[in-house]
Amino acid sequence: MQTTKDYIRKLLLETAQKAFFEKGFKSVSMREISKLSGIGLSNIYNYYPCKDDLLVDVLRPLLAAMYRMLEEHNRPENFSLDIFISDEYHRASLQELMGIITRYRSELNLLFFSTQHSRLKDYLEEWIEKSATIGMEYMEKMRRLHPELHTDISPFFMHFTCSWWINMMKEVVQHKELSCEEIECFISEYIRFSTGGWKKLMNVKNER
Repeated sequence: MQTTKDYIRKLLLETAQKAFFEKGFKSVSMREISKLSGIGLSNIYNYYPCKDDLLVDVLRPLLAAMYRMLEEHNRPENFSLDIFISDEYHRASLQELMGIITRYRSELNLLFFSTQHSRLKDYLEEWIEKSATIGMEYMEKMRRLHPELHTDISPFFMHFTCSWWINMMKEVVQHKELSCEEIECFISEYIRFSTGGWKKLMNVKNER
């Protein structure tokens, strides 16, 4: 019995994912998912009481990856001034972003451009606010560890840089003509530009 339930849930999730990716969230109905999956509409509601629940499950792996990025931002090694000149840090940041983009490009497109009429309509702004809060906490700890730095960053500027990150990802997702090599080049340039900007703003003096 449990195997049957797991199979039906998996089938519904895969059907919804394909339909959402092709048509967008708003344009897909539960009735259409029923028809495409072969699962009766009344039975679908036993698994997913509303279409929003399906959307959240479709995007769950992406949302978890974005949450992990926030959780790991203030890990101990990121408080070393070496991050401003470290090729290893640059490579790790590049791999992290490329991993999300290549693995979840369709999910990102759905999240960015097709959730306005869903439970996730405010998700991006909430993510930006959470990211900005973590950024301000980072600056406070950097102030204690490295008092010679300029860490008195305005909350609105921090909000802007977090919003800028989201918009950078949107641009990548929107331009479907970009190859993986072109995306990697762009992301690498973005990271170097961003790191250099923070280094200048914070008045970091370390050099190789």
